[in-house]
Amino acid sequence: MGTKAYACYNVDEEVRRKSSSGGIFFALAKWTISQGGIVCGAKFDENWNVIHDYSDTMEGVISFLQSKYVQSSMQNLFSKVKLFLESGRLVLFSGTPCQIAGLKSFLGKNFKKLITVDFVCHGVPSQNTWKEYLSLRSNGRKISNIYFRDKTEGWQKFSLKIVFSDGSIYRQPQQKDLYMKGFLQDIYLRPSCYSCRFKGLQRDVDITLADLWGVWKMHSELFDDKGISLVLVHSEYGMKLWNIIMSNIVCQELTSTDYLKFNPNIMTSVSRNKKMYAYQKKKTWKNLKKITSESYTHQLIRILRKSKRLLLEKGKK
Repeated sequence: MGTKAYACYNVDEEVRRKSSSGGIFFALAKWTISQGGIVCGAKFDENWNVIHDYSDTMEGVISFLQSKYVQSSMQNLFSKVKLFLESGRLVLFSGTPCQIAGLKSFLGKNFKKLITVDFVCHGVPSQNTWKEYLSLRSNGRKISNIYFRDKTEGWQKFSLKIVFSDGSIYRQPQQKDLYMKGFLQDIYLRPSCYSCRFKGLQRDVDITLADLWGVWKMHSELFDDKGISLVLVHSEYGMKLWNIIMSNIVCQELTSTDYLKFNPNIMTSVSRNKKMYAYQKKKTWKNLKKITSESYTHQLIRILRKSKRLLLEKGKK
């Protein structure tokens, strides 16, 4: 079947609030658990490293919600997934496109009870970069929670938020937080991310999830700044599952590929930023702050774009 695209969000407002975009992964995971299945995803461990793990309860699935912009450690999860599948268990595996390709290569054959869900990947920084950042940000304080996509100020203006056990909170918008600036400017992604082999609409997975950036231009009636998901269904198996969970989803099929203009990482890898070489010569956060500083021209462009968007939103009221 050809890939089908949808704009959608979960009808459960609390699920949507806790999710990075529209809360679709939660719905997929909930159905899988209801069938006695296993869900695999990325979570934080006790030291705030990002690892891949599995769960057969919705309590465990909660830790897989929210984007985590770090390369996750697989540990021995592939072996566990194989054992689950060989015993006849249903398994939903979510991860980057390359992680799913790695899993399928490890399994060596197709399993009818394997559901694969990838996402539109910008690229991933290394664990070491993340550890260095946390050490800088925590300054010895104990961390109690981390949110890469805090939506307090809205889905578009998400922030990186760190909650400390002493009650203090660090929160900065994506364009101001140092780690997110380096990530979004492609300064310290993994080398393979600059020439990713897993781009395009035709993917060897069942479902692809992403933020539907540009929804305010394509389907303004769906836009409320709480998070809208782009769902790409690639397989008959994926479509069967999608039809099952749609009763809990507000959904609009996308009949054109306009969404590609606002989501370029679907089709193409990010380009190497020349600033990455300056960072590699002197890997300090002080140096990163200097090389990621926004020029006055870019600041003006961003302010003008924001003003235009606010005027458009005001005109709709």
